[in-house]
Amino acid sequence: MAPSHNVLVVEDDPDQCALLEAGLSQQGYRVSAVRDARTALHRLALESFDIVVSDLGLPGMRGDELLRHIRNIDANLPFLMLTGENDVKTAVQAVRDGADEYMMKPASVASVAQHIASAMNRRSKTVADDRKLKNADMAEVRAFLTGVQALVNSLETKDKYTRDHSNKVAAFAVLMARKIPGMTKQQLREIRVGAWLHDIGKIGIPLTILHKQGKLTDKEWETVKLHTIHGAKILEPLSKSYPEVQRIVRHEHERWDGNGYPDGIAGNDIPLSSRLIMIADTYDAICSERPYRKALPSEAALEIIQKGAGTQFDPNLVPIFESTYKEFPCATTTSSLPQ
Repeated sequence: MAPSHNVLVVEDDPDQCALLEAGLSQQGYRVSAVRDARTALHRLALESFDIVVSDLGLPGMRGDELLRHIRNIDANLPFLMLTGENDVKTAVQAVRDGADEYMMKPASVASVAQHIASAMNRRSKTVADDRKLKNADMAEVRAFLTGVQALVNSLETKDKYTRDHSNKVAAFAVLMARKIPGMTKQQLREIRVGAWLHDIGKIGIPLTILHKQGKLTDKEWETVKLHTIHGAKILEPLSKSYPEVQRIVRHEHERWDGNGYPDGIAGNDIPLSSRLIMIADTYDAICSERPYRKALPSEAALEIIQKGAGTQFDPNLVPIFESTYKEFPCATTTSSLPQ
């Protein structure tokens, strides 16, 4: 008798669906059966399953599209693909999309059960191996972030005008990012870390420039603009675990119209995370006291960001900001490592 694992069967053929449901239940599995991919995604959002067994030729959203959606949500959930399409290219693509097993129909219940066990055993071993590697990698990352936190704290302790700015920008950016469909946990994590460290390069900018009351000279402004390049350089050790963080930090001051720095890239060439963080960064800067002006109310910040849509800011992200800015925390937060 098989262990009592939860199996989600996605099969539009009523006879095949009933056969799998009854047969796998007799094998000791707890089976839930649905007829289409969208219902499957809904069930996956509400319940925990140990494996998905899906037909490829589903109505509406096909099984391969379902698989890609699942992999964006959970990289480790075992997935068995069933199909009547005897096509090598289809099989190869299914494996590339992340299927653990691929079976031709018709398939006996015993054979499906055998492939379920195989998929779960292989995936379990892969996850365990990855966890060992990740634990070692993450220990290094945590050690590095602890050191970087000391730099952030040093910068914000010396500069009263940016105290807790990094944590607030990280909170703002993640809040907006959660409103964007398809955001993965990894992307949210990188946005949080990138936002938290977006000003790290300013550690090398003299405070006489950062705190200057009047307008900066051209030379001083060029010095300030180097902080994105310095920041990306400092964060090189994160490139393995957080590959996007360097790009996020380097391009956080690029403008939608191409008039930003350091590379003058424009539009969708700017990383999405950088475009989000620019809005969050601008909002907190406007609402915070600076050496050259008093803090402005959130309504003023909203108006400024709305006016900058299509020039400084991504016009597609400004509506997300409009719908969430009232949720942004106003009080200062306690500095801590992003989770």
